[in-house]
Amino acid sequence: MEIRKTPSEEEIVSLLIRGEICFPPFELEVEQTEASARRSQADAVLRFRWRNRQYRFVAECNRLWTPKALSQLVDQVRRYARPPEYYPLVVTPYLPDARLAELEAEGVSGIDLCGNGVVVIPNELLVYRTGKPNRFRAEAEIKNVFRGSSSLVARVFLLVPKFGSVREAEREIESRGGGVVLATVSKVCKTLEGLLVIENTRVKGTAARQLKLLQPEKLLDLLAENYVAPQVTRTLRGKTRLAPDEFRAALSRVGEEVRLVQTGFGSVGSYAVMAKEPMQYFYCSNLDATHDALGDAFEPTDRFANVSLGECKDDTVYFDRRAGLVASPVQTYLELVTGDKRSQETAEQVRRTVLTPLAAQKG
Repeated sequence: MEIRKTPSEEEIVSLLIRGEICFPPFELEVEQTEASARRSQADAVLRFRWRNRQYRFVAECNRLWTPKALSQLVDQVRRYARPPEYYPLVVTPYLPDARLAELEAEGVSGIDLCGNGVVVIPNELLVYRTGKPNRFRAEAEIKNVFRGSSSLVARVFLLVPKFGSVREAEREIESRGGGVVLATVSKVCKTLEGLLVIENTRVKGTAARQLKLLQPEKLLDLLAENYVAPQVTRTLRGKTRLAPDEFRAALSRVGEEVRLVQTGFGSVGSYAVMAKEPMQYFYCSNLDATHDALGDAFEPTDRFANVSLGECKDDTVYFDRRAGLVASPVQTYLELVTGDKRSQETAEQVRRTVLTPLAAQKG
């Protein structure tokens, strides 16, 4: 499938005029555009024909299809609509299932350039088409802001829900052991704003701006939906005669050049009540260096093993590491909620650990 450059609003109107945007079973005809009829401020007026029926729409076009952009577009087109003479219609390059459902709930029609759409005539007609893939990609778009190092930007808002600037958010990420360049932080913040997860507003009475978390539950759900388990390249199992806290202390002395942290599963006891295995699970950035530094404190063996060391280069697992090599509550939640049924049940306890402080701050 060819991924094309996202067209501008003017280009979308041109496609309508040339008849290159279709939505069967309707025949689309452009009656006028803003350029040809100044009295109408909408981008276009269209006539939809089907059999012996016809319906007229005022249309607003936008190159973006994020929840924020679509919400603004719906508000805008409603100002021009005069049902039943003119029904509201939005046109964008792509409308995923979630956006189509929102349009249907709002009673507003929408079509895209990929073949998806919904046409709503209240109490008379509903035509719904979905399943066509997105053929457009914004030039500055990050493929998935909820994976890899980009996800650290989303995660930091679940720890600190308000920042005075993008630079401030970048510094907070760095202070918690993450590394994301400023340009990436800025792009991710714009995406989160488009999803209505955060807002970027001016502080009342000042020229300063503020980034603020709006929907913590939605943000946590988006991280969970897009979560991919970190890649562990090598694993070394063994046993130690040290008590768990003594063994963690020994790991803490391995050296700053090696990053170490318990896995989310291994950290669950710090955030929830769950029957624990005798096995202790850890991520480490350098398995050989960790093994060498432990010396007699660790014996590689599969017989009666009670320690598992997994070599992992993924920065996300080490982000926001807590005292005692405990993983971040966000990382712990993501590992549990994508695990088996028992883990998912325990994940609800960790979810409260993440969200309760945010609700208290909001209140």
